[in-house]
Amino acid sequence: MASLFSFFKNELAVSWRMNANTPGSSSQVEELCLVCNDISTGYHYGVPSCNGCKTFFRRTIMKKQTFVCQYEGKCPVDKSIRCACRHCRFEKCLSVGMDRNAIQQNRDPIGYTKRTRRYPPVKSVPQIYSKPDMSLASSIAIANQGSPQQSVNEMTPEQLAEDQLLTSLKDTEEKLAIVRSSHLEMGKSLIDYILQPCAFNESTFMRKHATPIHNTDNMRRVEQADYQYWHEQDWILMIEWAKTIPFYEVLPLPDKLALLRHSSITYPSLLQCFYSPDKGPDTIVFPNGAFFDRAPEPHRPAGFQRKKFQMLDQLMRPMRKMEIDTYEFAAAKTIFFLNPDADDVSSDVKMQISEGRSSVTNALYRYMVKKRGAEEAADRFGRLLLLGTVIATMAVEMKETVVVADFFGQIQFSQFAKELLFGIKKEIPDVSSPTVLT
Repeated sequence: MASLFSFFKNELAVSWRMNANTPGSSSQVEELCLVCNDISTGYHYGVPSCNGCKTFFRRTIMKKQTFVCQYEGKCPVDKSIRCACRHCRFEKCLSVGMDRNAIQQNRDPIGYTKRTRRYPPVKSVPQIYSKPDMSLASSIAIANQGSPQQSVNEMTPEQLAEDQLLTSLKDTEEKLAIVRSSHLEMGKSLIDYILQPCAFNESTFMRKHATPIHNTDNMRRVEQADYQYWHEQDWILMIEWAKTIPFYEVLPLPDKLALLRHSSITYPSLLQCFYSPDKGPDTIVFPNGAFFDRAPEPHRPAGFQRKKFQMLDQLMRPMRKMEIDTYEFAAAKTIFFLNPDADDVSSDVKMQISEGRSSVTNALYRYMVKKRGAEEAADRFGRLLLLGTVIATMAVEMKETVVVADFFGQIQFSQFAKELLFGIKKEIPDVSSPTVLT
């Protein structure tokens, strides 16, 4: 179960770095923050720590704040997700030795230290993304009008690239939503789908699937054929969607397969929860009107029943309560997908995947700050990314259920589903004539 919380583990954290510019020595080891493993800016309240954790600890003490963890007090705390759970972050501060008695009431006002701020300051500009056709970069520029210190020109090239990536993910999500209401014909094999060009970039494909053929006007209770059909449709969409992620496209084929298989159980659940029309808090509706709720389905294995309740209670309910928008959903889905700890991912590409995840995470947080302000963004950012623990739990619990269901013939999986869920024996494809998705 340790994998539940290693989901957010950031492989970018380098334990020791050498600084060759320190006077009086040829090299010096930089200390890391004992709370989040970011670069320490010195000793604060008794331990080496970064400005973020120093300020967080002081603010918590000064304001006499108390926090509650939603996940049994075992949330990860590192520099990529230190804002996620304030309870666990504060407990980590205490556990590494931060001394509350070292805080001096008349010094170090609460807030960021100007000389060490890494990003241009941001201000709260509510609803700057109200126009659906507005790009992220344009929205940032509008938010900063009248403030020369906050112009988009002062953002680093890396930040601009990260924000453009978030815009691209949002645009891809809109294409996916259109295609999902259409019908995708099954291809030959999993390898065929991975090797063919991305269908979302083909104008002919998008025109063909621009008109929906499914609707939810006539709702009916779901049947086993509906589950199989929509899982396979969503798996095809997952593959096409993954091809639009630059970090995924440059990976070797075995690592592409590893990421797809790792997300094969949970990716359809995310789509089904986010895109289901609101027919009540306990109902998920497929695009063709087939729906399921809390009603028992005795013909399905018990593990699938538990997954259904997890989707309703721990995914769809919090997503609707937060009113997650397309930017946030597209980013969170990418962060969950780019998991360097996925089974069978080679050690050579873990860093690449971590860098990709960090880029999306950075852009998501900036987006939230721009749209909602820093205080609300920190809480919302944490609640959104902690859905990853639900995703990880579902994946772990369902793996065995799927294997047992196949072994005993409780569910008849297609050949395509078996390739994706259980692996294929030969992964060196014949690329002479790849199929084309139609």
